[in-house]
Amino acid sequence: MDVRLEQLEKNKVRLEVEVEKDKVNAAIAAAARSLSRRVKVPGFRPGRVPRPILEARLGKETIYDEALELLVPEAYSQAVEEQGLDPIDKPEVEVVKIEEDQPLVFKATVAVKPEVKLGGYKGLPVKKKKVEVTEEQVEAVLKDLQERHATFVASEEPAAPGDLVMVDFSATVDGKPFEGSHAENMPLVVGTPGYFPGLSQGLEGARKGEAREVKVALPADFRVAEAAGKEAAFSVTVKEVHKKKMAALDDEFAKDVSEFNTLAELKDGIRRRLTEVAERRVREDMENQAVRAAVAAAEVEVPDVLVARRAHTLLHNFAHELEHRGLTLEKYCEIKATTPEKVEEDFRPAALEQVKTELVLDAVAKAENLTVKAEKLEEALDAMAAGQKEPEKLKAQWAGDGTRAALERSLRREEAVTFLVDQAQVTEVEAPQEAPGGPAAPEAAAEAGAAGVGD
Repeated sequence: MDVRLEQLEKNKVRLEVEVEKDKVNAAIAAAARSLSRRVKVPGFRPGRVPRPILEARLGKETIYDEALELLVPEAYSQAVEEQGLDPIDKPEVEVVKIEEDQPLVFKATVAVKPEVKLGGYKGLPVKKKKVEVTEEQVEAVLKDLQERHATFVASEEPAAPGDLVMVDFSATVDGKPFEGSHAENMPLVVGTPGYFPGLSQGLEGARKGEAREVKVALPADFRVAEAAGKEAAFSVTVKEVHKKKMAALDDEFAKDVSEFNTLAELKDGIRRRLTEVAERRVREDMENQAVRAAVAAAEVEVPDVLVARRAHTLLHNFAHELEHRGLTLEKYCEIKATTPEKVEEDFRPAALEQVKTELVLDAVAKAENLTVKAEKLEEALDAMAAGQKEPEKLKAQWAGDGTRAALERSLRREEAVTFLVDQAQVTEVEAPQEAPGGPAAPEAAAEAGAAGVGD
C-alpha cells in the first residue's frame, strides 16, 4: 500500500492512499459473494447467483460500493498508523478510482490533533499554603457530629429556629394550585430554606394545632414553570412541634458516634482527618496553579470540532444534573427564557479551556515519556467495574469500545500534573484562616464518619 501525506490549513491533512490490485480483486469478489447471499433472484438459490446476472441486476457500482466498505476503513486505519497521525474527527473520503484488476485510489481529509508548542513547564512558580488545624475547627466538626446525632422530642412550646414541625399545607399561585402544592405530614425544620424557601421561617412561633397563612416568593428556577418567580399563598396547619435534644459531648457520645472510646480520642481523630482534608486541598491548589501556568505558557490552536464536542458533552451533563433536581432541560430553558442551543454556546469558553488543558498535558506527557503502569490501569479498571455484573466481561468490552484507552489517557494526564508539581519552584505561604464552620468542617465530618470518626 502506498500513502502520500499532504498538510492542509491549520490542523487538517489529506491522505492519498493506493491499495494493491490483488486486495481490490479479493474485496470485489467478497462483495459479490455477500450480495449474492442477500439478493433474491428468481431461479437461483441464495449465494448461487452468477456474477454477470448479479451485475446486470444491481449494477457494477453496487458491487464496488460494497467492496469499498471492506477496503477503505482498513486501508485508512493502516495509513493513519503508518503516518503517526492522531485523528480527532471522522475523515471525508473521496474515491478517485476503483476498477477490477486496478489499484484502488482514495483520498481522506481529516482533522488531526494540533501541535502544541510548550513554553516553560519546569520550575513553574507555585505557592504552597501551610496546613494548620485550629481547635475551633475541631470543635466545629464536633458540633456538626452533635447536630447529626440530635434527637427530636415532642413539645407544646412555640416553634423556634432549628425545631422540627410536622405540617399539612395547600398552596396557590394566582389563586390556582400547582404541582406539589398540597402535602400532608410534611416535616420542616424551622429557619431552613427547604423545598419552599421562606415557608419554614413563616412558622416561627407557631404552636401545635395552629393554622397560619404564609406568603412565599418562589425562585425563578422553581421546577414548576408556571409557578416560577411568583408569590405562592400557603395555608398551613402545624400538627406537631419537636424540639431538638443535643447529646452531651462526653466519652459516651464518642463511643456512640465513632470507633473511639473517649472524647479526647475522637478529637484527635477529627484533627487528623481535618489535616488530611486540608493537605489534599493544598495539593489540589498546587496542581491547579501548575497546570494553569503550563497552559498559559503553551501555544496551541484548539480545533473547533473538539470545542463543539466538549460543549455538547457539558450540555448533556448539565441536563443530567437538572433531571436529578426534578427539571428537564426544556423546562429550565423555559424558566430562563433561553434555548438549549444558547446554553450549549454558553458552555464553549469552559469547553475551550478544558480541551486546551488536556492538549497541553498530553504534550507534557509525550515530551517527558510519561506512561501509566499496567498495575495502576488495572486497579482503576477494577474500581470502575466493581459492583457491576460480570466485571471481567465488562472490562473486555471496555478494551474494544475505547473506554480503556480513554481511562489510560486520563491517568497519563494525571501523571503529567504530578510531574509539573514535582518540578515546580514551590514557595510556602501562610494560608488564610478558615472560619471554624467553613467548608472544610462538614466535609471533614462526613469523611470522619466514613473513616469511623463519626456516625
